[in-house]
Amino acid sequence: MDFIKQTESLWNIYFHGSEDDNYTNMELFAPDCVVIGTGKHEIFRNLEDFSRSFANEMADRKDIAFQFKDLWCEQRQISPEVYLVYGGIFIWWESNDKDVFINMDSRFTILYKRFDDDWKITHIHHSVPNIEQKDGEYYPKTLSMQVAEERKKVDALMRLAQKDSLTDLINYRTFEELYHTKSREGAWIFVIDLDNFKNINDTYGHMEGNQVLIRVAGVLRSTVRYYDIVCRMGGDEFLLLCNDLHNETEAKELLQRILKNIADAGKNRKDWVGVSIGGTLIHPLDTLETAFKRADDSMYSVKTRGKNGFQLQMDR
Repeated sequence: MDFIKQTESLWNIYFHGSEDDNYTNMELFAPDCVVIGTGKHEIFRNLEDFSRSFANEMADRKDIAFQFKDLWCEQRQISPEVYLVYGGIFIWWESNDKDVFINMDSRFTILYKRFDDDWKITHIHHSVPNIEQKDGEYYPKTLSMQVAEERKKVDALMRLAQKDSLTDLINYRTFEELYHTKSREGAWIFVIDLDNFKNINDTYGHMEGNQVLIRVAGVLRSTVRYYDIVCRMGGDEFLLLCNDLHNETEAKELLQRILKNIADAGKNRKDWVGVSIGGTLIHPLDTLETAFKRADDSMYSVKTRGKNGFQLQMDR
């Protein structure tokens, strides 16, 4: 069997064929095939999962008409029953209004396996090299430099901004400015309020209360990542702005670490507190005010239930 010709036909049908052509093409796939695509979600462990996602993709394409060039591939026999085909393809398209632009210099591997008298696809891996990686780099150093540059910008802004004089955290005004510079991708806002903090001031004095605030600020800063934002809003209330928490589970894991680290920092101390935390996923159209209100409401729900815990809100 000419697997190179079969592979070229596969890509032609995928990019240029009709919807009926593509669904007919599914007969080439084994039921337990594994497909790994370029999207973050595109890891499919069988034909059923891939077919379901593919139907959604076809519906989402609408008027997009992929173009490609520089298609090349080679085949290699792995065993009498298995052939590997690998190659590259450049995919592009631009909408008339210039709102959508596709530009992918990609590569792929396909495994064909014999089943009786038929050959079926058991694996496809389609990938796109990191756009920040230059020729000759073994890993994308350019991206590392961009991250370092972004960190410099944030550091410069924080130096210029007025900080909270007690904890050395940024104040709420600076937090507002940074909120508009951060990506909404996997972004969460958390409101943290100390439990029974008034008792610390009344029992041990305000100077000791200040030390508690400083120690809590240090725990928060050491628990989150360097690019997360920690703010003292005022009094005994703090704010966190965290990116790249991809789901509710990751957000819960972060808050569990905060609660544990706060508790560990107060071991063998009489002048210590618990914290109540409310959090919410930030949606693309959220203002700081709308996101903050959801997190704040969740925090007060924790207070009502008995304090020293957390509650998350996913919906608007």
